[in-house]
Amino acid sequence: MTLKEIEARKKEILKETESADLTKLDALNKEMDDLNEEARKAELEAIEKRNVIADKINTGEIETKIIEAETKKVNLVENRSSDKNMKNQLDSVEYRNAFMEFAKSGVMAEEFRAVAMTSGNSAVIPVTVLNQIVERLESYGNILPLITKMNYPAGVAIPTSELASPAVWTTENNLASTGIAVEDKVTGSVTFAAYPLVKAIGLSFLARVQTLSAFEAAIANNVSAAMAKAMEAAIISGTGSGQPKGILKETAAKTVELSKTLAYEDIIKIKKAIPSAYRTGAVLVMNEATFYSFLSITDKQGQPVARMNQGIDGNPNYEIFGTKVIITDWMKDYDAAGKGETVAFVVQLDKYVMNTAYDVDLVTYIDNATRNKVYQSVAAVDGKLVDKNGLVFINKSNA
Repeated sequence: MTLKEIEARKKEILKETESADLTKLDALNKEMDDLNEEARKAELEAIEKRNVIADKINTGEIETKIIEAETKKVNLVENRSSDKNMKNQLDSVEYRNAFMEFAKSGVMAEEFRAVAMTSGNSAVIPVTVLNQIVERLESYGNILPLITKMNYPAGVAIPTSELASPAVWTTENNLASTGIAVEDKVTGSVTFAAYPLVKAIGLSFLARVQTLSAFEAAIANNVSAAMAKAMEAAIISGTGSGQPKGILKETAAKTVELSKTLAYEDIIKIKKAIPSAYRTGAVLVMNEATFYSFLSITDKQGQPVARMNQGIDGNPNYEIFGTKVIITDWMKDYDAAGKGETVAFVVQLDKYVMNTAYDVDLVTYIDNATRNKVYQSVAAVDGKLVDKNGLVFINKSNA
């Protein structure tokens, strides 16, 4: 098979996996491995053939077309206005097409040989190909949109209170003789500090002069993503000392211990533990792998108690017995957690308040010593769960 046929078959296999059963998947996986090996061998053969041709050209066995004098090429390069013009030429559609032809035939178009060919390589890869950055993907941003956000100076306090006592039934005679007992309303407050959150990324001098503009474009996103990840991690498990206090560091109103083998009864225990006054808006927060552990639980009719549907935005919606599930990577999954460790919790996330005394900024400057361009962000943030009465911890079995 040619490389083109191999790629076409691999696309067909990917489409077939969407509806294949386990037996078929095993066969498709084996075929995919075989195709990858065949493609690797074909590429090696192509490289070997090109090397043979190159050797014959060098020894004179194959005649090549004589092009203009080398000095003329040097003058062409020297007359370029700047390195920027060089970059623009290598980034042009014409050069990218010429490079594609070189990749297929091994011959670089004559008008680009002066800038493309050097003693150490056969062709310069187009800038647009170089300007790709592969970064490790991380899941975040599911928690931050659901909490309550404030922007007040440090020291702001949110009042909290409880009903003093229940109302009592009485009679007209008792009302006349004993009167009405007056009880004070107990109040308290939650006070927010301002903990500095800082992130700085430096772009090296060499990276900047080598026109890797992709790094410039990516760094601002990297800084903002790092800030968001730090905030979201603190919402879940922040210590409260020098950083916001995470939900896992609070004292839950109730705790549910799962059975050694997850079962339908565990879901019932979780649902029963949620106070009725806090059911509206309550969500289950857990690692995605933990959700799949719950997805294996079925009722007496064999129906799964968890659901995963596709939303109108194309993203999956997770749900267990009518309670929405919020996925986060900042909690351990069920299998990795230790005995008795919290693997999920139920909470109304709008009861978690994050106050930003100084909003996230982004400044850039040049570090004179290293010539690095530095991107730096600072924020002053604190956060707390202001109402813990609806918080339910779900812990792995101690058995």
